[in-house]
Amino acid sequence: MQHPLRQARPDDPFLRYCLDDAQVLDYLIDDDLVAFIRPGRRAGECWVSALGDDPARVTQLVDELAERHRVDGIHVHDHVYPLLPERLRIADPGHWSIWVITPAAASARLSDWAVGTEELDPFDARIDPLLAHSESAYLMSGHPSIRRWVGVTEGDRLVAVGAQTVIADGVPHLVSICTDPGARDRGHGRAVTAALVSAAFARGAPEAYLEMYAGNAAAAALYRSVGFHEAGRYRSGWVPGRAPTGDVEPA
Repeated sequence: MQHPLRQARPDDPFLRYCLDDAQVLDYLIDDDLVAFIRPGRRAGECWVSALGDDPARVTQLVDELAERHRVDGIHVHDHVYPLLPERLRIADPGHWSIWVITPAAASARLSDWAVGTEELDPFDARIDPLLAHSESAYLMSGHPSIRRWVGVTEGDRLVAVGAQTVIADGVPHLVSICTDPGARDRGHGRAVTAALVSAAFARGAPEAYLEMYAGNAAAAALYRSVGFHEAGRYRSGWVPGRAPTGDVEPA
């Protein structure tokens, strides 16, 4: 049965692609607005996601959940975050978006662009040092959720990498796409992305998605060239006084 959160907002990209039902610790629904608590990426953290266009109603639901749980971070639609009360927002939240691709929208050149890529061993020792150049990669080599790693090599050196995992309802999720700074502008990032998408569609996937920082114009241009479109923009930030190191971490 479909989760009540998705029933309340059936077209919300975040609920469609990013919600893991098993991680929902508590939730509230107010007509077309929803809010729910889920774990953060660090042990013991709780983040609240509140989805809807009315800042006052968003704030009310966040406050109701905060009475029942310690709330460390908040995630809302991009246009709502600046309108929240100061006690719920920091000056520089994470600004990110969801991008989606379908077979009909994919470039006809996917197979051509994927030439030169290769499947990698999931424990390849070269993966993590390369991902150290990425500000957004959070799944590293050997992570059990990853179905495949794809890379581009120059000699013995790994110069581009990307991975694919799968969400609960089977939609392929592209993660940890990164190119060595010294090997950029050669089409390697597009090659890795095209290889992952092409393989997913060859296995019958009806769509695939990824997440990226919204200000990354180069990545946006790359993903558009492959056939992705931006489906939703969000902001994620620590509740003031909760960040353990002062860093912003997407929900």
